[in-house]
Amino acid sequence: MLRSVLLEGFRSFEQPTAVRFAPLTILAGPNNAGKSSVIQALLALVQSEQASSSASLLLSGAWCDLGRFDEVVSAGSPTNQRRFRIGLTGATPEGLAVDAVWEFGPRDGEEPTLTSVSLLSLTYAFERRAGRVERRVAGFQWESDNPADGYQGQAAGQAVFADPGAFLILILAKPEQDEVGRASQWNRPVSEIRPSPLDASRTQYVGPFRSPPQPLYTPRTSLAGPPLGRHGEHTAELLFRHRTQRTDIAVPGQPHDDAGAPILSAVNAWWSYLFDGSFALQIDAPARLGFTLSIDTPSAERLGLGQVGLGLSQALPIVTACLVSRPGDLLLIETPEAHLHPGAQHRLTSLFIELARKGRQVVVETHSEHLVTAAQIAVKEGLPPQDVALSFFSQDAGRTVVQEIELNPHGRALRWPPGFFDQAAVDLAELLR
Repeated sequence: MLRSVLLEGFRSFEQPTAVRFAPLTILAGPNNAGKSSVIQALLALVQSEQASSSASLLLSGAWCDLGRFDEVVSAGSPTNQRRFRIGLTGATPEGLAVDAVWEFGPRDGEEPTLTSVSLLSLTYAFERRAGRVERRVAGFQWESDNPADGYQGQAAGQAVFADPGAFLILILAKPEQDEVGRASQWNRPVSEIRPSPLDASRTQYVGPFRSPPQPLYTPRTSLAGPPLGRHGEHTAELLFRHRTQRTDIAVPGQPHDDAGAPILSAVNAWWSYLFDGSFALQIDAPARLGFTLSIDTPSAERLGLGQVGLGLSQALPIVTACLVSRPGDLLLIETPEAHLHPGAQHRLTSLFIELARKGRQVVVETHSEHLVTAAQIAVKEGLPPQDVALSFFSQDAGRTVVQEIELNPHGRALRWPPGFFDQAAVDLAELLR
């Protein structure tokens, strides 16, 4: 699970800026303030891992397109220091606490490519080990000062990256003798170090632009990218393949400790709850040509998704991603409120909170005050305040400023920053004036 994300020199994050993460993380603020940049930095690391990009960060791929390097690095960076840093704290898939900072930029004399940028250095610290990898002329040099790596003195060697979040130690130099004159271990076998708390196989992503309903959803031809596709285009296929599996996420009206239901049944239950009706999704795979989705409503059967309100089809990838997830998964969701009535936005937050209670981590980029209010009410009703990280993004002279909003046990903000969802109050004051 992620505990924080650090960005420096990345787009509008010119200065080092840390964003706290929690089981439920809400990134709020006006347009073009930097919220999506936090998620896209994570997606770039995820797609680099999935593509085994060695010592490069993929700026364009199956998960996101950040643009050229010159469009990613902060405009205010000095010409001779055109580089950016991404830092993560959290826990590895094995449960070890880790803190890692990557630095990316062109190598000396290198022109950045359109799709990737070189790794320059990586500094990391586990619970009981720490080290640094730095690019040199002959390759990457690895150093560690921690005896937990099997040495009494400083260990050093060369490293080869599978992706920016994982590398192999290949050659180890003989360290100095210890204090009693015995030679320290030096002929150590090759070992792998993975200092990243991210795991591409445990990451779900639902982007802000979700595909409109289709008469036939074609099977995916590549495993690259998010399980649902970047635009939710593979939702039908994922649902078809997981429809009979059970989820541990309780459906509305059942206790939180309930064993859950088959995923398709759970989707229908949450769909009906979100839209305050009775809806039943039907999935077919006619002649193995693809997948079809239809919906039964109280007034008609087998309606195409294009024949009902757009909000239903736009919410389906979100609900699906949530219900096919497993404990330990990271869900990144942008603009979940799109095309949803305020009541549906509020109820959708209940699903996010249920996931946070069941061991997932949900990161939401939003403009919805209804979603924020629902999270505050959940804290008032017993969700620990530390399980919600609410950050407000704004800009000052083109630079992103992030302010964390701390909630007390009653769900109230200890301090609201100026401009945080205050338009309704401004409009009301104008009407009463």
